[in-house]
Amino acid sequence: METTVIIGDGVAGTTAAATLRRNGYEGTIKLIGEEAALPYQRPPLSKAWLLDSDRPRPTPLRPLSFYEDNRIELMRARKVAKIDTNERRIFYSDGKTTKFDNLILATGAAPRRLDLKGADLKGIHYLRDLGDSARLRQALRRPECRDVVIVGAGVIGLEVASAAIDSGKAVTIIEVGGRAMARVASPAATNFITEKLSDAGVRFMFNKRLEEFGAANQHVSSINLENGIEIKADLVLVSIGATPNITLAQDAGLVCDNGICVDQDMRTSDPKIYAIGDCARGDNAFVSGKPRIETIHNASSQAQIAAAAICNKTRPAPVPPRFWSDLKGMKVQAIGIAAGYDLVRRVPTQPPTSLEVHLKYRDRLVAAEVINLRHRQGELVKEISPVSFSDTK
Repeated sequence: METTVIIGDGVAGTTAAATLRRNGYEGTIKLIGEEAALPYQRPPLSKAWLLDSDRPRPTPLRPLSFYEDNRIELMRARKVAKIDTNERRIFYSDGKTTKFDNLILATGAAPRRLDLKGADLKGIHYLRDLGDSARLRQALRRPECRDVVIVGAGVIGLEVASAAIDSGKAVTIIEVGGRAMARVASPAATNFITEKLSDAGVRFMFNKRLEEFGAANQHVSSINLENGIEIKADLVLVSIGATPNITLAQDAGLVCDNGICVDQDMRTSDPKIYAIGDCARGDNAFVSGKPRIETIHNASSQAQIAAAAICNKTRPAPVPPRFWSDLKGMKVQAIGIAAGYDLVRRVPTQPPTSLEVHLKYRDRLVAAEVINLRHRQGELVKEISPVSFSDTK
């Protein structure tokens, strides 16, 4: 009987396993994860998890019974050390092996690290998994933690800033660029968000570069900027983006370039090996080029595409990428990719705490951004069409 092995038990890997069974796949499915916990939802780790007064528990993606009922062998706390593409075998760190007929890489991404003097001090945090969030939550709850500094004004940084403000901390965000969320949102949306967070007490410092971390008793005490400014810090979160986990793929000889390169069916340069989620880079029908998209929605969509290919099913119709976030009373939602547009139009909305922005290229709606307009995302998704050949000229 055929065996499909999935490395990575986040949203991408778990969705791939579930979709294989839904598509009628009868072979063996092995879902491998490095953490001991049941596969869990990651978005709460930078939001509700940090604020829960009781000891929080991760929210499972599926109950344990789901894996048992669907004959998905869940292999927790297992680390894959090597892939042998000739033998069609993976090797675990303990020396054991598993054969495969199809392999899906859903290895995700890891926080980008700072290489500065003092970067290894206690009190400097990164956020990606359950353990990271638990340590960050514990540090935020310490009575002596008053001044929180966040390096990077991306989505994760802003979410943690919102939680820290709600916890009564003084929060400063340092960003090397000129605005927040520049990779994923338009200036119209980010300016709106920045204004609301500033009103809530978050201090933004744009176009600033770090020089080093100050220390007291081997714990971070300050951040020193290149212009000589020193900022007090009892806790630092570094949130400057993520790098795809591609070491396994590279060592196996798969083609990689800022991600594992895939075709429209999520196949890598080896036709029996697929890559999905944050680690994968390939064509997307709604933006030119070959982006690597780090969202829950994209992970799920790519998982369904890979499962369809393995089951010889028709590839699912393309759907516009989307993401969402909760930021200090703002429900932020985006559809499409905020890139390649030549017109930004702000649509009049009520109440003043809401926002709707349309991003267009020529007459085509490229993306839309809405804040505190929950139902508009579902309506606008129908208006976004794939990139046409003329758009790429």
